[in-house]
Amino acid sequence: MAHAEVRGTRLAWQQFGEGPDLIFLHGVAANRAFWFPIAMQFAAHFKVTLFDLRGHGYSERAPTGYASADMGRDLLGLMDVLGIAQAHVVGHSYGGGAALEAAAIAPQRFSRLALADTRVQSLQAEMRLDDLEGRTGFEQALVDRAGGPAALAGETQIGFRFLEASARLKVAGEIPAGSDEFIPFGEGSGAMRAAKSWLALLDETQARREFPQPGASDAALRGIDLPTLLLYGERSRCWPSAEALARLLPQSQTISVPGGGHFFPISQPVFTTVALKDFLAVRMP
Repeated sequence: MAHAEVRGTRLAWQQFGEGPDLIFLHGVAANRAFWFPIAMQFAAHFKVTLFDLRGHGYSERAPTGYASADMGRDLLGLMDVLGIAQAHVVGHSYGGGAALEAAAIAPQRFSRLALADTRVQSLQAEMRLDDLEGRTGFEQALVDRAGGPAALAGETQIGFRFLEASARLKVAGEIPAGSDEFIPFGEGSGAMRAAKSWLALLDETQARREFPQPGASDAALRGIDLPTLLLYGERSRCWPSAEALARLLPQSQTISVPGGGHFFPISQPVFTTVALKDFLAVRMP
């Protein structure tokens, strides 16, 4: 792991493999390890770059700069520092939003763009509990602890609400069991550290206010004339973003991950890897 000074903030990054540049971006409340098992599958074909978004993992917790447009500029800044003129980019969730913003600013810096279950704030300003029929076991446990569906009826940022609730329960040692294949901050040696870091980000910076800010306009998104993969979980609340992007991006293709939820790169890594290899024209072994 190394660090680079990007737009006044130290970002942690690592590279491996040889070939054309391929960058993976994680979503909020995660870190670069989110993509590591899948990214390793591409090391024989690409020079792979992983990095921690500002305020995440081992990157600096800056007081501000957490809107998707800011993080898109971080991506471009890191590419400048590392001497990456052009790259394929894969982003999950908020990381996909950052990649999209970077492509809107400087489309010539990118060859292909893959967005994995990315919610775009300007296209999907609200995310509510009932945007999706049914809930995972863990989500239902969080809803019950909050006082039932009626208590969350006015919540317009349910994804962020679930992440914060999960982190606070983890720190308190009260995280409920669920049948989910992946639970944020649920298991692993770094889960407690990640939960505490996420809460510090929300409580000590402008991130809570900046995360929901809209980014590029529809006109700017239409200017992203790049081959783009829209890879979304069948069981995701982010489909309004996918449908809007499919209309706006002239070279986009959409794939639904059967049975997949928001964290399908973790729960369904084989499907995700095959879809990305096909999109990036990588010959399977």
